[in-house]
Order: sequence, then structure tokens, then C-alpha cells
Amino acid sequence: MPKRGLGRGLGEIASSASDGPDLSSFVSQENTSDSARAAVLWMIFGSLCFGSMNALVKWTTVHADVWMIIMVRSAVIAFAVAAFAASRGISLRVNNRKTMFLRCAVGLTAMILYFTALGRIPIGQAVTLQYTAPLFVALLSGKMLAERVSAGVALLVITAFAGIVLIVSPELGKVEPDALLALGSGFFAAFAYIYVRELRTTDSPTSVVFWFAAASVAASVVQAAPDLLSVDRQTLAALVGIGIGAGGGQVGITMAYQKANAAWVSAFSYLTVIVATFYGFTVFGETLSTADWIGGLLIVGSGVALVFMVPAGDEKTSQH
Repeated sequence: MPKRGLGRGLGEIASSASDGPDLSSFVSQENTSDSARAAVLWMIFGSLCFGSMNALVKWTTVHADVWMIIMVRSAVIAFAVAAFAASRGISLRVNNRKTMFLRCAVGLTAMILYFTALGRIPIGQAVTLQYTAPLFVALLSGKMLAERVSAGVALLVITAFAGIVLIVSPELGKVEPDALLALGSGFFAAFAYIYVRELRTTDSPTSVVFWFAAASVAASVVQAAPDLLSVDRQTLAALVGIGIGAGGGQVGITMAYQKANAAWVSAFSYLTVIVATFYGFTVFGETLSTADWIGGLLIVGSGVALVFMVPAGDEKTSQH
């Protein structure tokens, strides 16, 4: 039986919100200790790629605008996915056009907000707030809201949102507007993930990834194209690296989810927060306040615990 409920949100989200092609056909489904070890290594690889992508975005925002970053990043991914689909004979046809459009629209909004936030606030703060998406999914998903939520799960959600308040409004009555951009990206990303779930019944994962990338290119090309020729080689290399980092990160996550239990692997996805924060300290000389550290620990700790919270109904249904 498919896993349902608030406690399984992150596992399903991370495995469905691909930024790269579906690689499941290449991966063994064996559940061994070697597979678990390989899953950790793949997740570390994915986290390093995503963390590096975040650092490149932050560096690039000084030399190029957000539209340029989105266009080149998305073009790299669209090209890679199209080549993959052609080599495997996978159709990129869209069957559910309305939902695909909505997925692209909210996904693009989330990306604009997130990349803008990365240029204005510490990386660790931005990534942590963006990782609130699973919490918003839990609150927005109709199926989840229709289910009974245990007191333990409800406490975790409340704890995580207390962490959000500490980061966004460390001083009572004073809100950091730039931090709200990152939080907004998590909110819109949650909508994107919900639409991705809906598309799983009508469209292939490869198609979903390709059309989001293609739509992002189309939406940003008018603003970005005029400045493309003026971009220096170093910045262009960073822009391409952003696309490679995003694709490599999703490859790592996809492989990890095929090697071990989804909830267990999901806990390791928060390594991206650590990697990104490390880049912030070492490369950009960023520092985080005490409120940021406490808020981040509450969010990440609640998220890790959340993926292991199995609703009672799931345990019963899984035995039949």
C-alpha cells in the first residue's frame, strides 16, 4: 500500500520533485546493508551538489540577475533531460496540461523567490527556510488534512514553525523581509510538489522535469537574453555549474531513494543545509545569529523526526 499521512510527506516529496531524469530503471531494488551504505553515499553526493549549486547561485547574483541564472540553469537541465529521453525512447508528451501549467507557474515563482533570497541573506538561513516546503505540503494537501494527525506529529509541526518565527522575526514585532522571500519559496514549492504528485498518475517524471525546465527558459528568456552576450566566461561557467549542480543533486537523491527506505533516506536530505551553511562560513564569511541556529535546529530536527512518524493506519494497512 502506498504510504500516506503527514509523517510520510517528505519522503514522497523528495522522490517526486525531480530536477533530473527518472533513473529508477538503472538501479537495483535490493535491500541489503551494501544498498543502505550506497544510499548514504549517493545522498552525500546529492547534498554536496545541491550545496554547491546554492553557493554558485549566491556568487552569481553579484554578476548576473536572477532571470539569467534561471534561464541558463533551466536550459542545461532541459537539454540533459531531452537527451536522456531521446536515448531511452521516453515520450515527453503532456497529458494533463492544466496541472502541468500550474506546476510550472508555482515552481518558477518558488525559484525566483529562492534565488533572490540567496543573494540577500546567509545561505544557511535561506536553505533552512526553503526546507519548510514539506511542512507546507502537510498543511496544504487535501488528503493529509483529511487524515487524523497524532499529537506527536502536530507537536513537530508546531515546533518547526516556532523555528521559522525565530529566523524570520528574531525580535518581537520586527520581521526580516528578505527571510520572507526564502520562506515564500518553501510555500510555493509545496504547491509545486502537490501538483507533481497529481501529475504522477498522468505524466512521466521525465516529462514533468523537462517541461518545468523548458517553461522556466521560456519565462526568463526575454529578460535574460539581451544580457547573455555581455556575460564573462567565469560567470557563464558558474551559470552552467548551477544547472549541473541541480541535475547532479537530483541524480544523487534519485539513486539514494532506490537503494534504501524512503523515510530513512529523507532524513539525510537535510545534509544540504549543513553543506550550504559550511559554504556560507568558509567562502562568503557569513555568520548566523543565535536565533538562526536555534530556529534552524528546530526546523531540521522536526523535519528529520517527521519523516519517521508513521500514522497508525499505515502500519495496519501495510500488513494486508
